[in-house]
Amino acid sequence: MARYGGGRFIEGELEKLRVELRNRYGALNELREGLNVKLPEKPEALVLWEQCKALNLPLVAGGLMDQPHIWLLQVAVIQEEEQLFAIANRSAQGNRDE
Repeated sequence: MARYGGGRFIEGELEKLRVELRNRYGALNELREGLNVKLPEKPEALVLWEQCKALNLPLVAGGLMDQPHIWLLQVAVIQEEEQLFAIANRSAQGNRDE
């Protein structure tokens, strides 16, 4: 991502989202394993993502936030973390089946 204007701010916000998602999904993994951990709240971007998916709504209808490229970057981070979480779950289930 370009490092001009608000680019650094956006990069920081995307990294913050990535960390929040990893903390949440990590806690979900620990809960699944029976550990007593506090589940972090869902980041706002994840809540919006899940609402759009559940209602089958387009994510960027009408130029959401007048900055659709920022929203799309958030979506990319969420999708990547969801995929990593799914891979980890499949791997964990495979290890239990052996």
